[in-house]
Amino acid sequence: MWFAVFSILFYLITVLMIAPLLTSTDNVQYRPKKTLLFLTALLAIIFHVASLYPSLQNLAEDHIFTLMQIGSLMSVSIAALATLAILRVNSIWFLLPIVFAFSVLNLILATFMPSHIIQLLNQDSAMLFHIGLSIFTYAVCFIATLYAIQIGWIDYRLKAKKMLFSPIMPSLLTVERHFFKLFALGEGFLTLTLISGVYHSLSALTTENIHKAGFSFLAWLIFGIALFGHWRLGWRGKRMIIYAISGIIFLTIAYFGSRLI
Repeated sequence: MWFAVFSILFYLITVLMIAPLLTSTDNVQYRPKKTLLFLTALLAIIFHVASLYPSLQNLAEDHIFTLMQIGSLMSVSIAALATLAILRVNSIWFLLPIVFAFSVLNLILATFMPSHIIQLLNQDSAMLFHIGLSIFTYAVCFIATLYAIQIGWIDYRLKAKKMLFSPIMPSLLTVERHFFKLFALGEGFLTLTLISGVYHSLSALTTENIHKAGFSFLAWLIFGIALFGHWRLGWRGKRMIIYAISGIIFLTIAYFGSRLI
């Protein structure tokens, strides 16, 4: 439990380091040092993974996991990707507090809620690769959706002429560029995830597997239509935001919905 507590503490410190940057117009005075910010976030992630180690052992040995534990594993994957992006992508600043808050929430639920409430996985070791790929895919798609939300917010502020936040916030075109790259990457990984899950779905045709495959395919279809529309018809703006949010909703239902039924 102490690993989780330390992880939450470092996540909160990281958010406090970023908050002045997003609210102040003095870009130089409040710009945090990237190295210090990266190391603080890295410590949070290390303690987060350490807190999940017993759960990972249970998954490897007994193939048992809970809904809260896999949610926490997804959140640390998202946090790790976002933290690595700190060193290269300036448009990630706005998303970091959301990502780290998501990790804190999942850590609290995974640590302090009794693990026997919801049983998740009871599958053979051949599914471990599929599970890992699914978690990574969800992380990429989730961050892409956060970028879509950021696009909507910046677009609204521009149209309302209320751009009062920090000048370090990226331009709309920069955020869109990162969004479309991540969106396409997420669709590619989702394609691989669906392919890797075909064998198991056919060999164990259960209601849960049909539920997961069906909603995952709907998410894949929504993402695919959006990417095709952007490529061939020049779709962007609100339409792409709606597609991104709709897709992540279906993907979330696929991953978590059947566990609650």
